[in-house]
Amino acid sequence: MSSRGFEVVLLPSSRLRRALLAISGVAGLSGTLLALGLPLRPELKVVLVCLWLFRCLLEIRSQAKGASRIDRIRIYPTGSLEGLSRTGTVESLTLLSGSVVMSRVAWLRLGFDDGLRYGELLTGNPRRDEQWRRLQLIWRQPVAAFGGPEGS
Repeated sequence: MSSRGFEVVLLPSSRLRRALLAISGVAGLSGTLLALGLPLRPELKVVLVCLWLFRCLLEIRSQAKGASRIDRIRIYPTGSLEGLSRTGTVESLTLLSGSVVMSRVAWLRLGFDDGLRYGELLTGNPRRDEQWRRLQLIWRQPVAAFGGPEGS
């Protein structure tokens, strides 16, 4: 049985969060330009661009809402995750498939109980950061212990 004291508390960077939103906006505009350049009838281009921009706006909104709800992420070796806000509110999170942890960068796809999903880009140095080292240890646990069948 793992000790509940062995937890990871990650502090997402507001700079990385802003960068993700900016990159999402650039991707939306780039996709629009690509769609406009397709050899299709103008009506189809308009429909395609509208669908693309609608989807991009939904993703950007989801990303901004998720990031605004939590300031810290707590991960337990049992596989449970929590989002902590500045006000002390604790929200249960689910680790979604597509999450990746590497030596200095992690991309966590997280889901809230109300269905909101978003991604968190995190960075760390395992040589200097105890929490980052703990994240890597927990991540290496079997799928059944961390993340469940749909996690990682």
